[in-house]
Order: sequence, then structure tokens, then C-alpha cells
Amino acid sequence: MCSLMLLMSSCESFLSEEPKDFLSPENLPNTEAECNMLLMGSLSYWRSNNFERHINFIAEATTDAVVSATANNVARDEMNSLTWQSDNESLYKPWQQFYACINASNIMIEKVPNASKVSDEVKTRYVAAARYMRAMSYFYLVRIFNDVIYLDTPVNDFTSANNMTKTPAKEIYNKIVEDLEYAEANLPVKWDSGTERPTVAAAKSLLSWVYITMAGEQVKDNTMWAKAASKAKEVIDNAATYGIKLEENYADLWLVNNRYNKESIFALNFADGLGDNQCGAEWRPTSIGSESGWGFFYTKQSYIDKFDDKDKRKAATFLTEIVSTVDNKTYTTENFGSPYPHGKKWCDGGRENFSQRNKRTDMYIPIIRYAEILLINAEAKAELGILTQNDLNATVNLLRSRVEMPEMTINVPIDPALEALYPSVSGALKNVILEIRRERRVELVFEGFRFDDLMRWKAGKLLEKEPEGLYFPGLGKYDLTGDGIEDIYLIPSDANIPAEADKETNSLGEKLVYYRTGSIDDVNATVYLREGTKGNILTIKDMGTFQEPKYYYRPVPKHEMDLNPNLGPQLFGWE
Repeated sequence: MCSLMLLMSSCESFLSEEPKDFLSPENLPNTEAECNMLLMGSLSYWRSNNFERHINFIAEATTDAVVSATANNVARDEMNSLTWQSDNESLYKPWQQFYACINASNIMIEKVPNASKVSDEVKTRYVAAARYMRAMSYFYLVRIFNDVIYLDTPVNDFTSANNMTKTPAKEIYNKIVEDLEYAEANLPVKWDSGTERPTVAAAKSLLSWVYITMAGEQVKDNTMWAKAASKAKEVIDNAATYGIKLEENYADLWLVNNRYNKESIFALNFADGLGDNQCGAEWRPTSIGSESGWGFFYTKQSYIDKFDDKDKRKAATFLTEIVSTVDNKTYTTENFGSPYPHGKKWCDGGRENFSQRNKRTDMYIPIIRYAEILLINAEAKAELGILTQNDLNATVNLLRSRVEMPEMTINVPIDPALEALYPSVSGALKNVILEIRRERRVELVFEGFRFDDLMRWKAGKLLEKEPEGLYFPGLGKYDLTGDGIEDIYLIPSDANIPAEADKETNSLGEKLVYYRTGSIDDVNATVYLREGTKGNILTIKDMGTFQEPKYYYRPVPKHEMDLNPNLGPQLFGWE
């Protein structure tokens, strides 16, 4: 009754006001609050699970660091084997969200200058924020798809968009730079309130990231090394003014209650107690009771072994044990649905019982943190051959010091193992370049940088691996959803799948899904296990040769190609 009275009161107030005072497509925005509402709308497209889930699939699950644990899931099998199909949801969903953000940003850029109750300074600030969001969205689009449609005005008639043609990626990179240069000149050092809006530090940081990307394989513009180093140095020199610094304890970066830390330069934040971040569930293992997640990702011991045991980042990065706060039981990798270490960075629930709120948390997603800026400055200077010991001390060694690792020296010997991984590295500081690449791998793992790094270094050969999915110790019934209730039944490849009426049911009364199980050469099998009747799921017998440049990009979503044939033909031999 109280809610109804409030609603009626609001309606009466609405009807008594002049229409010009209200936000509408024809008359928006008027106030700063309405400008901010538009900005939050633009940001909302990034806070959806299409980013945290599908961008993780694109940026991490297709690398040497992560295995996408999947049971007969065709879309994720494609990710593991890099054999993307154009109807994969992890392609079309991010595409749609990025373009939704771009269109929302373009509306802001067009409408905010007409806000009648806002000063010119504030208008410019919000336009700069919109241009930042547009630039960031295009930065992801061109790295995933290369040439795409470039929009710098709102699309009101979506049928007209079906005739637009693609813009070359190099031209889009230049547009991204223009937007970010405007943003860094007009964004504030700090907003009056909130932590989610882009700042001048965010603009300069993203610009340095764009520059170092353009210096790599994507654009191959060597002049960008100097720009990347310089722009990162601007952030470093003004860190105190911008209110940014390294977190003292690396592990504290990954606590829900510390998500507003000063190392985060730009992040996706979620409302306190109302967050919808699914990363924790996606990275947590299955089969561990109320602590279970969905087990989408795990890593292999061979990758963990690349970390020094003395490096504190190792324990903060890899999840090998969970002590349940509900039953006080200790679960180790042997208990995990996939009996391998999982990514730990996103797994803090910020509460006692992780299973609450459908396993969603308030955990933030850092897009750019200060550590990356230090690494960009060091890498760019090393590539230019001008890095000094003082530079190392002011960048990489700050990261190593906080995890109690010995400092890197300018004369560090060349590591033969790194040299074999990156045979194209050359120059007077080859030794340091290799070590900085190692440092990026350790510092930023699971944060969405690995595939991009391998791409700009032209190191795709590292991905010539046989992908593996979930581990099954033998035939029988298994729970795949983490709720403790069996979902599937693995049977021998020469057995017959029962008729629907004869299939066993679980405790929920649901029919089990049956799979004939065998080796990858078994023509009767529908699920392939490493050892035939046990082991990890295999999705492809032989990865073969990493195809350059094809596998550095993904095909344009089929749905978009159907709507607009001008998006074709697919680049690099994709279909």
C-alpha cells in the first residue's frame, strides 16, 4: 500500500510539471545529473556479463595461460582450438555491447552541448567522458575484429546502418587517439563523487596502451614506442596529483572490500550489495559444495611452474585450496571438478557464504591499473634501446619489490627459455625486453592482457597446443552445474543411449544427458577423453599450425553479416 501511494504521488507530481523539465529523447539532457545519467548508461554496457564473461573468453581462455573447461560446449571448444565460427556468442554479444556503448556515447557527444542548465566546463567534461568510452569500445573492437564500421554520430534509423561499410583498422586507431587526446585535455583529475567515471589519468593511461599496441603487430608503427613511453611517464610523474599508487600488498588487490584501491586507474565497479559480477563464479571450481562456482576456467601446473615459488604473486594468483566458511571443510585441487589450479584473482566473495546472490559479487574489474603503466613505460623504453637502471628501478623493480623478488638489472643474462619463446626479439636490450615480457605474464595474468600481448609481439606460435576441457576420472554420472546434483551420464562409446523414457532421472526429476565416451579417434564417441574412458576432454586432435594473421583476429558475427553484407568479405580467410 505504501509503495502504491508513493507511485500515485510521483505520478501526480509528474503531471503537474512542465514537460520541458523532463528527460526525453527530444529534450535531453538539461542538468548535470541528467548528463551523468547518460554517462552511467554508456558505462552499463561494459558492466554487463557480456564483458566479464565473453571478453574473458576472448582475451584469456584462448591463450597458453588458461583452459576453458567445457563439456561438449561447441562455442567454447572453438575458443580452445582458435577455430572460431562466426555465430559464436562470445563474438556477437561483445560486438552488440560495444556498439551499444558507442551509440550511447555518440548521443552524449551530440546532446550534452545543448544542456541548458550546465556550464560549458561541465558540458566539455561529459563530452570528454563520452569520447573516452567511445575510444575504449573501438580499441577492443579493432583488436578483436580488425576492420569494422566506424560511427561518430548517433544511429536513429537502424535500417540505414545496414548499408554502412567498414573502415580500415589503422584509420580507426587514429580516431581512437583523437578521442583520447580530447579526453585527456578535458577530463578532471577527480570527479566530485564516485569512482567509476574516467579521469585524466585514465585517458593518458589508455592512450599509452593504445600507442604500445600500435607499435606492435597490429599497426607496426615504430614511432609509437616513444609515444607510449612518454604518455606512460606523464602518468608516473603525476601519480601523486592523480591520487594513484601501487597497493602495498599484491594480494589485497583482489579483495572485494578493497575494490576502490588507488592502484586502479579505470575499473568497472558494481553497486555495494547489488553487484552482478559473475567473474568469481566463472573462475571458481565446481564440486566443492557451497563454495562451488561454475568452473569455466582453469590453468595447468605447467603454467604455474613458470612462477618463482618466492614470488608472492603466485599464491595470490592461483587457487589451489578453499576452506569452506560453511562446513569448515578444506577442498584442494583433487576435489575440484577440473582437478587443476584455478584463477584466484576474482574468487573473493566479500561475504561468508559464496553461494548467496546466485554467486554474484561486488568484485570490481580493473581495466587499467598503475602496474600496467609502469610496465608499458619500461617495455617501450627497452624497445627504443634507451632504458636505464634508474628506469627499471622506477618501474619494474617497484613491482618486484612489493612481492619480495630481487630487482631486475640492466645486465640481466638472457634466459634461453625466454629466448626460445620469443625468437624475434632483438636489439641492444634484448635481455631486458625478454624479462619484461616475463614480468607482464606474471603481474597481469588472468586480467585480459595475455592474448593482446602475444598478438602485438607476434608470438602466436605459443598457442600451438592441444586444448583440454573438464577432467573426468572415469565413466558414470557427474554434476556439471556445481549444485551437487548429477546432470550427465558418461557411457562407453559402444553402448546405446537409452530411449528418452528409459533415461535415468536425477533428484530433481530431470533426465540425465547421456554421452558416448571414447578416444578422439573413436567414431562412435560424442565426448573424447584423453585416455578414452577417463582424462580431460579433448576437442581437437592436433592444433596444427598457428595461422598468421588469421588467428590474431576473429570473424565478424554472422548475424551482423546477414544484416549488412557490406561487412564482408571476412578478413584473413575466416568464414
